[in-house]
Amino acid sequence: MKTTGKTWKTSVKNSLPLIYLIVALFALRYSIVEPYVVPTPSMEPTLKKGDRLYALKCAYDFRFPFLDWTLLRFKPVKKGDVILFKAPHEPDKIYVKRAVAVAGDRVEVRSGKLLVNGEEVTRVVHSNPEIMYDIDNRERKTLYLETEAGVKHYAILDDHAPNFRDFPIDPSTGAPLGFPITVPEGKVFAMGDNRDQSYDSRGWGFVPLENLKGQAMFIWFSSWDWTLRPERIGTLIR
Repeated sequence: MKTTGKTWKTSVKNSLPLIYLIVALFALRYSIVEPYVVPTPSMEPTLKKGDRLYALKCAYDFRFPFLDWTLLRFKPVKKGDVILFKAPHEPDKIYVKRAVAVAGDRVEVRSGKLLVNGEEVTRVVHSNPEIMYDIDNRERKTLYLETEAGVKHYAILDDHAPNFRDFPIDPSTGAPLGFPITVPEGKVFAMGDNRDQSYDSRGWGFVPLENLKGQAMFIWFSSWDWTLRPERIGTLIR
């Protein structure tokens, strides 16, 4: 019996490094970085269906591993950041969108044009077949290079029957209300880069800061419909 006890204790002792490693890896994933798979085209062309990315979970704050306690806050969300968050209307799902307005900003969308604080976000039509090559119905979409708060990124608008062309609208009539919405404290306004094919803050409201899961960093792998996209591996997300 003594021999068996010693053997058991020895086995546990020898297993401790592995146990510590497993706990450390889980803590790392919870508080530092986490992988994410893009399931929809709502962020095209920045993120495409099947992109696998890493999110820096401590980009804005550091939370105690396995608990949702914020220990430190590092920086605020900036306009132009690509953020991951728990969807306000579906807390069991993680969304990835672009923050286009922060607390105190007044935001509206008119005929596909994004306006923040009364000024239209700068955009120019951009022709780049290498970016649009595998996007569905690309012949009926227009690619733009958009610049907000010094951040340049691509955005897409449909050339036909858009879903969210105007914001805000009167839900009873579907007509534009004609005034901007102000982002309250502790929240951000997020939109997809594929503007007419994104269900975002225009549909379900603001993103509470406590819902943030991190900032998108880079694509480490990409494939869709059995097709690999090696050219996207290592792409920094802006």
